[in-house]
Amino acid sequence: MSRLHALRSGGRAFATGSWLLAAGLLAGCAGLQPQASVDQRRAAEINAELGISYLRQNELTQAQRSLDRALQFNPNLALAHLGMASLRERQGALDSAEEHYRRALSLDRRDPYVQTNLGDLLCRQGEVREGLELLERATANPSYSARAVALLNAGKCHARAGDTERAEERMREALRIDPQFPDALYELALLTFEDGRPFQTRAFLSRLEAQGIVTPESLLLCYQSERQLGNAEDARRCADRLKRDFRDSDEAARLLREEPGRG
Repeated sequence: MSRLHALRSGGRAFATGSWLLAAGLLAGCAGLQPQASVDQRRAAEINAELGISYLRQNELTQAQRSLDRALQFNPNLALAHLGMASLRERQGALDSAEEHYRRALSLDRRDPYVQTNLGDLLCRQGEVREGLELLERATANPSYSARAVALLNAGKCHARAGDTERAEERMREALRIDPQFPDALYELALLTFEDGRPFQTRAFLSRLEAQGIVTPESLLLCYQSERQLGNAEDARRCADRLKRDFRDSDEAARLLREEPGRG
């Protein structure tokens, strides 16, 4: 499954959030309610997995029904709380999302998927210290299949805290695990540009484009970095493609404001 099209709506690359972990949700982190029968527990697990499948297809109403059923059958199923938290994020109900993530974490404190999702949400909400603690716990798990995602999210959290050196270190670790990780490539392109290293920015963007990944964000960054390098022709190439292929995007509007001779 593409890392760029998962639990969150829109499917755009480089958006913040825990949508990158959709594949891990089915790994199964089930805290079982002692009073629940075997049949109830199995029904809860089936509905939780069905709800997550609906989330991947952006069928939010069906996802809501299935996840509600899962929690009715077994209120202590961590997988159902994790799925419900992802649904609430997509609906913009971040307080409810955090509540479900914390419930999932209380049921299985060692689950790296929960640690990564909750840690990322907390970082985006400004609770950097707790968020980083959870993310670093996830990155320390050598058997965690989505460790590169946790490393990237930790890097972004360090960047929000102003520690760009640590941020770059974590993002590069993510790339060592997955050299084609597009979100890590973009975040490193952005970080190096903001740090005044446009040659490195160009290199990361070139690796993205080699995978056939071109977004409004990457094209605007291409335009900005090539201008900083003094390459007017390449800057124009990126600008023209942004205006042609993504004319209604926020990035295209920003480009029009940044282009020489415009207000």
